[in-house]
Amino acid sequence: MGSRVLALDTILSATLYFAGKWQPELKRNQSRDLLRFLICRLYDAGRGQLVGTHLTLAQGTLARKVGLSRQWIGILLARLQAAGWVECYAPTLDDGMKGSMIFRVGRQLKRLLVMLGKAKPRKMPTKSAANTHWQFSPTPIEKKQILIHQKEHELPSDTLLAKIPLLRLWLEREEVEKSHARQP
Repeated sequence: MGSRVLALDTILSATLYFAGKWQPELKRNQSRDLLRFLICRLYDAGRGQLVGTHLTLAQGTLARKVGLSRQWIGILLARLQAAGWVECYAPTLDDGMKGSMIFRVGRQLKRLLVMLGKAKPRKMPTKSAANTHWQFSPTPIEKKQILIHQKEHELPSDTLLAKIPLLRLWLEREEVEKSHARQP
């Protein structure tokens, strides 16, 4: 599949599309929601690599996370496994009870990942260094910026300086300093 890591949203979007297309019985039921949850967890566990990643999760925990009953999770997992989207099994413990389920990518999901991996990555459009069109008059935003710039460099009016005598003293001192700097 190559070393390129596919984005999770790309995988999820393609999975939900092709799950309904390849297996119409999965089109409108909660197995796609369960599949989405498992893919997210596998993607997280494998740090972006789904193939070869294993996820251990109890059916009860899975039911709580997805918001469904444990029995319904069992039915949905059987559907997803029969369709080939996931592979799961529960190992038998020493005391004869079943342990937490171990999930991994199924053959259909591998098929989809290979398809996505072979797809050429989208090229980002490059912007040319040269300006392709000329603007002879400034845009309204540029006009506003020019006006603000001009107002910033204007001296305050005499009425404002009368209200703020300290500003008048500061401006007069600045003019004196500039005149001294000009003299050699």
